[in-house]
Parts: sequence; structure tokens; C-alpha cells
Amino acid sequence: MIQIDAEKCIGCGTCAADCPFASIKIIEGKASPGKWCLECGHCTAVCQQKAVTLLGDYDPLEIIEYDPKKFRIEPENLLNFVKFRRSVRQFTDEPVSDADIAKIMEMGRYTQTGANMQGLRYIILTTETLREITPIALKTLAELDIAQVDKKTMRVPYQYLDFQVTWKLWYQVYQKNKRDLLFHGAPHALLIVSRACNEVDGCFNIGHLELMINTLGLGACLMGFGTFAFAMSEELKKIIGLKDGESVIFSLVFGHPKVEYLRTVNRKKVRYEKI
Repeated sequence: MIQIDAEKCIGCGTCAADCPFASIKIIEGKASPGKWCLECGHCTAVCQQKAVTLLGDYDPLEIIEYDPKKFRIEPENLLNFVKFRRSVRQFTDEPVSDADIAKIMEMGRYTQTGANMQGLRYIILTTETLREITPIALKTLAELDIAQVDKKTMRVPYQYLDFQVTWKLWYQVYQKNKRDLLFHGAPHALLIVSRACNEVDGCFNIGHLELMINTLGLGACLMGFGTFAFAMSEELKKIIGLKDGESVIFSLVFGHPKVEYLRTVNRKKVRYEKI
């Protein structure tokens, strides 16, 4: 919910116009909050008088005034940044610092969620835990009983099952020489956990998290198969401490790249229509 300082409010209606629920009304020349509130903070962000305060578990000291020098990213630079990013599958053994992990988590915290539910939580797997779960995950995928997979309720594309021959090969390679073709021997994995199984929120989140990881000079690779392994294995769920009703909806591995890329690559021509 929000609180409006009547002494500061001039009744301009800016907050009311931008309220997603049209919940704020102008009454007797002052903004008045209604019953419904997404706690999105739009009213706080647009009020020139700084008359609106978001109540609850929110720190007002986190609010930053807009400064184009600090906030704006040139479109060409952003596009080039995305063109240059790679899905990294070679990592050094160096762990990522707690300071960098905190920045990655901050990016996740500020990524938009449907209805501003902010219901996601995260699990960071360390090298020790990753090495423990790697053979379990590979074995889970390699020995998956396709007939037991419920096509209607599983959260991952059924087409993943077409890769079972690949998973069996990966498990054989791991058993033979301990080469990890699933998590790529990364020092860390980041798991996005949700009770609502909201893949849309997870999709937004994982993209933003990967951008921050790359901004920090680190590398990442999204783990569709890894996410699937967590969905299929009760043992993995227990190891990472999933609570009742929770699911790993997206995951990635990350760390310091062991490879240096020198240029962008080309892509197929974009397909779009303007109707």
C-alpha cells in the first residue's frame, strides 16, 4: 500500500493517471489511494512533489533520482553488447566473489514480475554442491523412463525427451573420464525457484541475470537440460532444499570464462511482420 503526504500533494493527478489499477483518485484536490495496490511504485516514481511513500517491507533509501548520465545506455552499445555475448561452456576454477554475486542478485530483485508478485527466490550452487549433483543429474536424464513422463503436466518441453540418446552419451563420457557436458564444470549454478511455476517471470529474470553476469566480465550458459533434471529427480530437489510446492523454473551456470572471444558472430535474417 501507499501513503500520500497531503501537505506535499498538489493534486496534479499524475499518479492517478499512471496507476495500473486506476486505484488512486483525486478527491478535494488531493490524491487519495484506493483499496487495490500492486505496490509497483509507479506513483512514487512519477510524483514531482515526492509526496508518495510505498509502505511495508521497502527501504526508502533505495530510491535513486533519475540521472541520464548514470541511467541511460546508448542503443548501439546495448545492441553490440548483446551481439557479443556468448554462452560460455569453459570456466576456470576461480569462484565468483560474494560482491559480484550480490550484484547479480540485485539485478534479479529489480526485474519485473507479473502483477509485481516478486515471488521468485534463488539458490546459488557452489563448486562442491555442483560436483555432488552432476553425476546424479546425468544419471537422472540418461535413465529417464519416457513412458512415466506426464506430457500434460511437465513444465519443460516434451521435445527434450528426443535428447535422451545425447544424455546417455554424456553420462558415459562422465563415467569414463569425469568430463561434465551438462554443467560444463562451472564453479557455480544459479537456480530460479518459484512456488507458482511462473515460467514467464523466470524468463524475464534469467535474461536480466545473464546480462549482469556478462557485464561483470563473467560468463554464463542457460541450463534447459539442467532445469529438467531438477524437475525429474526427487534426490536433487532434496539436496538443494526445495520446499513443498516449489520448482526450479530456470537455471544457468556461471563463472570466470576460460575462453576469450574476439568478435561477434552473424545470425539469420530477422523474421517479422508489420500489420
